[in-house]
Amino acid sequence: MNAVVSGKRGGNQERIPVLLFMSDGRRFGVPLGRVREVVEIDRMEPIEGDSEDYIGVMVLRDEPIPLVVMRLHPREEELTLAMCIVMQRGSAVIGLAVERILGIQDFGPAKPMHGLVAGNEVQHAFLDEKGELVQAVDADRWFNAQSTLPLLSDQRAVAERTDPDELRVRQRPKYMAIAVGGRLFAIDSSIVERAIDDIGTAPLPRRPGVKIDSVIEVSGNILPVLRLTEDGFEKQSIHVIVSHFDQKWAIATEGVLGIVDDESPPGPADEDGQARVITHKGTFHEVVDLTGLIASHVPEFHRGGDRSVALT
Repeated sequence: MNAVVSGKRGGNQERIPVLLFMSDGRRFGVPLGRVREVVEIDRMEPIEGDSEDYIGVMVLRDEPIPLVVMRLHPREEELTLAMCIVMQRGSAVIGLAVERILGIQDFGPAKPMHGLVAGNEVQHAFLDEKGELVQAVDADRWFNAQSTLPLLSDQRAVAERTDPDELRVRQRPKYMAIAVGGRLFAIDSSIVERAIDDIGTAPLPRRPGVKIDSVIEVSGNILPVLRLTEDGFEKQSIHVIVSHFDQKWAIATEGVLGIVDDESPPGPADEDGQARVITHKGTFHEVVDLTGLIASHVPEFHRGGDRSVALT
């Protein structure tokens, strides 16, 4: 790919979390702040439209959502689109159909570039730590093309009559849903930095009272591996990098299912104000208590700050 970056690279630029995905054999990224949730595509109804990107519509909890797709060029064979990234601007909602979710990673601002697509059109891309390109998704071009996505006007009319309780549900924290040992877990997305697949682990010698058995190296940093099960470690090839009290940790998992909202009705929470279980698409996910998980692996772990407390 002969892409050319426009402008100069700045220093110490603010980094934002970006949801990475694959589509048409290329990596793309959409800022996490634009994402409402990530769901599986159970059924899609093809509908003809004026836009080449517009491929159909899906119904999510009785809400019709127009589906678009990122592809490099028109093709005869259909893409295998298993997941939907639901994006929202105001009252309008669009679903981005993708092949698979890669995880979350922090990036600096997207750079304007030439050569990502045919023609002279300027696209934007993120640069990862290896200097490789991740094409940025311009969601506004779909939201602005309301004439080619007629369902958007219907969504605005529905949104004006939306139950206030439903709006409050959509404003709840987002979670990264993961699967480990046949169980579903949820990690608060505000502490997630990224998910890394197929990275080698280094074993650690056994220490009394310490359950951490391995570490991984990420960008020159050594991160302890936290496990949610007592066995089945050979299947846990994906590591979710989280930040807690100015330290980074890696939670081992078998699969990342996407970014989800808690659809359960308001109810009691624990003493820290964090729900112990969330519900998504009728399925319960156990919320990972990171403080408790760390304490179970390293009993002598101390919180940062002057008022440090040993976790036992």
